Amino acid sequence: MRRHISVLSESEAKPESFHDCHVHGVQWRWDQFTLALDLQYILKWIEPSAASASYRFLVSEARLIFRDASDPKIAMDWDGAGLDSQIEGVRELGSRTTPNGQLERFFEIAFADPDGKISVWSTGYEVILLTEPLVSEVPTIPLSDS
Repeated sequence: MRRHISVLSESEAKPESFHDCHVHGVQWRWDQFTLALDLQYILKWIEPSAASASYRFLVSEARLIFRDASDPKIAMDWDGAGLDSQIEGVRELGSRTTPNGQLERFFEIAFADPDGKISVWSTGYEVILLTEPLVSEVPTIPLSDS
């Protein structure tokens, strides 16, 4: 099992922070009631230092974990596209109370590339940072072998 660097709560990793993050794995753990996405999490967009410069990114390998997950739906279409996926946005679209009184929220993860989405009911999420953040010219970093 990989050691983690840090854990970000929902208040530290707001839904809008997932825009442009690249996803490279999806894992459903029925025994733990979790749905996890392995991704390249952009911790910070670094403003250009000059008018001609581009944004840079502070990026870490990470795992987005939805706790007490139920009713997942995954629809992805890579037809004619490379085997890559980039998040367009994460939205919270509804809520309900479970029979044991917990509040569940309905999350939808929309993808810009390829066309697709993942939706799930969950009591919440966290982001586990798996590597030290690196500054990159693009919003991705090389995947580690571990």
